[in-house]
Amino acid sequence: MYSILDILRNGEDLAKAGKDRYQEKISKRIREKERSKIRKLITPTTILLILFILIFFIINTPTATEILNQREEIKALQNELEQIKIANQELRKKIGIMSSDEYIEEEARRKFGFIRENQTAYVVVNQSQNNEGDSKNNQDKFGIKYQFWENFAANYWSLKH
Repeated sequence: MYSILDILRNGEDLAKAGKDRYQEKISKRIREKERSKIRKLITPTTILLILFILIFFIINTPTATEILNQREEIKALQNELEQIKIANQELRKKIGIMSSDEYIEEEARRKFGFIRENQTAYVVVNQSQNNEGDSKNNQDKFGIKYQFWENFAANYWSLKH
């Protein structure tokens, strides 16, 4: 049968088993309480964090698109500036050519009929009515009063000779 020692040993084993079960229950409750605390803290914190991130993106999205638009505008303006610089260089070359004495002399000869001292000027005049109509059209088109230039040339030559 059972000896007292066996009963005591069984009692101790049962006590240890009961104690182990009790400690497991306690540790399980502690873990559940900690988890519930963490869940309670995480849920509002997570929601606030997500809201903060959403608000951040909502606020900064127009700014980001504006920055991108401004970068594109800067590129377009830089291209325009380069074109203007090229046009400016061409105009400076043209100014250099137009301010030369040779160009001024050529334009004076072409537009106003000026000549150098030892040169002779010839004017071809056609008396036909067709040519008179054409010369009037040319006079109207260019805004030149032919009679004025004819008188000017006559006076100029009379002073020279």
